[in-house]
Amino acid sequence: MNKTIAKSLVAFPILILLLSVSARADSLVMDPVGDFLPTYAGPHNGDLDVVSTRVSLLGTNLLFSATLNANIGTTAQAFYIWGVNRGGSTANFASLGLPNIVFDTVVRINPDGTGQVTLIGGATTALAPGSITISGNSFQALVALSLLPSNGFTLSQYGQNLWPRFGGATGNAQISDFAPDATNAGIDTPEPATLLLLGTGLIGLGSRYRRRRVG
Repeated sequence: MNKTIAKSLVAFPILILLLSVSARADSLVMDPVGDFLPTYAGPHNGDLDVVSTRVSLLGTNLLFSATLNANIGTTAQAFYIWGVNRGGSTANFASLGLPNIVFDTVVRINPDGTGQVTLIGGATTALAPGSITISGNSFQALVALSLLPSNGFTLSQYGQNLWPRFGGATGNAQISDFAPDATNAGIDTPEPATLLLLGTGLIGLGSRYRRRRVG
């Protein structure tokens, strides 16, 4: 086989993997440090200041990940709310001048490793023990998709936004930050076409390897 073609076959799956990462990067949020809301009435501590977030599909779960500007637990009474819009757009923050942050579900993450999912106007379900992992200034929460059923959207249309809260204040004055600042981000889901191309590339690579062994 021509060496150039052989090299192309080897590089093809790697290229597709890179394209896959690019295609799935729409949920990554990089939030400015120190952008506390002017309406916020609590301490300006780093664990209430979002640095980055991401929500990704992982099997039959969604993985909610966040990094703050200080270790989780620095501030007593701090907790974290992830608003998810499954299609209902039941609630928003128009009162804060942010009508594009909409949600019909809230996922609560507490610094003690507990949490819950509440469907607006519906049930509240505690997250299973061990679902939340906290390490320094970052945390992850694994939430079963069954707790976030569609309210009209496909999963690729879901929106999400993280806002830390300080329990020592009341109402929206509890909210220290939004990530993203003025709208929702998406959820990382595998692209079917990308997965098909990746599989085709890997099959081609395997066939080439077998032919070389036989030859």
